[in-house]
Amino acid sequence: MNTHSFLPMVAALVALISTPTLSPAQVPPPADLRAAARARWDALSRADAATWDRLTADSFTVTFPNGQVLTKADRIPQIKAQQPTQPQPFEREHYQSVRNGFVHRYRSGDGALMEVWTRERGAWRVAAVQVATVDPDSLTIRRMLDTVDASFAAAFMRGDSKALAGYYADDAVLLATGMKAVVGRAAVEQTFAGFVGAFTISNARLQTTDVIINGDVVIAVGTYSMTLHPKAGTGANVANSGKVLTVWERLGVGSWKILRACSSSDRPGM
Repeated sequence: MNTHSFLPMVAALVALISTPTLSPAQVPPPADLRAAARARWDALSRADAATWDRLTADSFTVTFPNGQVLTKADRIPQIKAQQPTQPQPFEREHYQSVRNGFVHRYRSGDGALMEVWTRERGAWRVAAVQVATVDPDSLTIRRMLDTVDASFAAAFMRGDSKALAGYYADDAVLLATGMKAVVGRAAVEQTFAGFVGAFTISNARLQTTDVIINGDVVIAVGTYSMTLHPKAGTGANVANSGKVLTVWERLGVGSWKILRACSSSDRPGM
């Protein structure tokens, strides 16, 4: 099917669901559509570009809250480059049958999404997506931070500098005890690589103790503790603990990155 053949259908679907007098069609979505919607969403979370590609129409576009419009060719490299995350459940999910397709609306985390599904080459594929953000509630943010605390500590203990740096924005600034400001995610990764290269880390724990939410920015205050064992020589283990302040910025639906971070040790000389 020609890549432009979906455009009139998408326009009709969007026009119909925008009409105030339209009542949602009482046609239940087929099981294979529900399965495709779930598989595509999970593929996005897992950074599985091949599955996402298979379930996305060639004429696909997505419109983000800031007005940015991306095509399928734009999105695939982004998906390949992102860090896999745990798939999130659909909330307030609703399907509406319109002509030969379905509109799928749902909430997930801090995003409200509308997908237009249609048939292409005998299979369900997404032709268009509209994304809106909603103000995050404190419970959602707290769950996100608690999950990050546990994942961050685990990455420290396995010595994974790439995973640690993956939480930071491209233009992040890290202010740590005993060193100059570290600017940019690449430099942050290099700093973490030096740290985990020098120490074997065990008993790592991070805990968020205070959160301030202001729209797309979250300020989190917390503590850390860990045991450091020098990889070189025969030095004794060092128990280290301290304070952490991070500034998170929402860069997209469900995507929060550390914009600024500073930490200081409670241990003299650290």
